[in-house]
Amino acid sequence: MQIVADANMPGLAPFEALGQVTRVEGRTLTREQLGDAEVLLVRSVTRVDEHLLAGSRVRFVGSATIGTDHVDQGYLARQDIAFAHAPGCNARAVAEYVLQALLVLCQRQQRRAADCRVAVVGLGNVGRRVADWLAALGLSVQACDPPLAAAGYHGPFTLAPLESLLEADVITLHVPLTREGPHATRHLLDARRLARLTPSQMLINTCRGPVVDNQALLTQLSRGQGPATILDVWEDEPRVPEALLKQVCAGSPHVAGYSLEGKLAGTRMLYEAFCQWQQRPLEPTADDQDKALLNQDVTSDAQLLALLQQAYRLEEDTRRLADSLAEPDPAGAFDRLRKHYPVRHELHHWRHHGQVASGWQAIVSRLFAS
Repeated sequence: MQIVADANMPGLAPFEALGQVTRVEGRTLTREQLGDAEVLLVRSVTRVDEHLLAGSRVRFVGSATIGTDHVDQGYLARQDIAFAHAPGCNARAVAEYVLQALLVLCQRQQRRAADCRVAVVGLGNVGRRVADWLAALGLSVQACDPPLAAAGYHGPFTLAPLESLLEADVITLHVPLTREGPHATRHLLDARRLARLTPSQMLINTCRGPVVDNQALLTQLSRGQGPATILDVWEDEPRVPEALLKQVCAGSPHVAGYSLEGKLAGTRMLYEAFCQWQQRPLEPTADDQDKALLNQDVTSDAQLLALLQQAYRLEEDTRRLADSLAEPDPAGAFDRLRKHYPVRHELHHWRHHGQVASGWQAIVSRLFAS
């Protein structure tokens, strides 16, 4: 069996036991590179559609991502090509990123996180975890998810229209990118909605760049009128506007979910879907190794931030992204940052040791839960 896989995907050993795996650069993948492959494994940088697959032997496409806006699922269905993706595979990594981003912004504004009202826009796998964690930290959480509301949501969080949530202290975005339909999310935060946000508010986007009108955001921030903003995603990736990066509080190259555990979980979910499709038995996963200790008391927001920063420092991604814009090919540098991203573990890779005050016990227990 011939298998073509994105070179940035770890954990391909189970697929290698099934056939020959050829690793390719996902963003520049061509029809010719597919050759006689029957299985295609991609990430979000590969557009999977008729142009790529027409005339190929591909019968199974797997995307090790939460989002699927890069895949023409209609075409795959018409061609009877099986498709699987990995919803929730990196939800914990993104939630850790959002929690750190929130604490960084609160520190800048000299605010206690627990005093903030947060609007979680999108209650999918990531949004639900973010909402749960922020509620555990003591924030007042409301959510916006029109499709979920229409389906009859009966969960722990109050759902409200986006317009009524634009006065929240924190707005964090967790929606798929959709361009059509009654709940399209492209430019969900457009010039009109962004104009309602003030410098005392905070905005975090870790879903898809075009969900926020980047030019309108730049206009607001340049005037000193926009929210304190952290962006992991950009409207015209892999191109990042230098002017916008200079205006945001922190920025990163679409890596909020780039933990090793999240990547391995994504690949494993595709392997399980493939085996189910082919009615094959699953190879067992390796046993967990003993976990090292992570020592940090948590009796304040500052110490919770210090705990998170033992695993990952957002400021380092901001520095690397800023440096990449000085290179001759910034777009290529963006992709190299992602390809050669340092190994990053989620906090449950360790065991926690230290005193935890009552106001932080709920969130710390969630961070280290297996």
